[in-house]
Amino acid sequence: METQISPIQLILAIPSLVCLVIAWVSMFKQGKTGLGIASILLTFLCGIGGLITFVWGWMNGNVSPKVMIVWTLLTVASVLVSAFGV
Repeated sequence: METQISPIQLILAIPSLVCLVIAWVSMFKQGKTGLGIASILLTFLCGIGGLITFVWGWMNGNVSPKVMIVWTLLTVASVLVSAFGV
């Protein structure tokens, strides 16, 4: 069975990517250079870097709460769109 990305998922993925980059920039601004580089590499190599960045962003308010709320809503909406096959 082939998996296809719907236009709605693509529309949700672009701002989600922006939130990911904002979180990476926040890592570097807080002096977490090693974690930032590891997250970037792991995102492109195996995909888990985005999850690490997402969890790190929520911990102790490392990233702006507005950015994290938007990123969470985008993730939930993407999962729902995928589950319902829209």
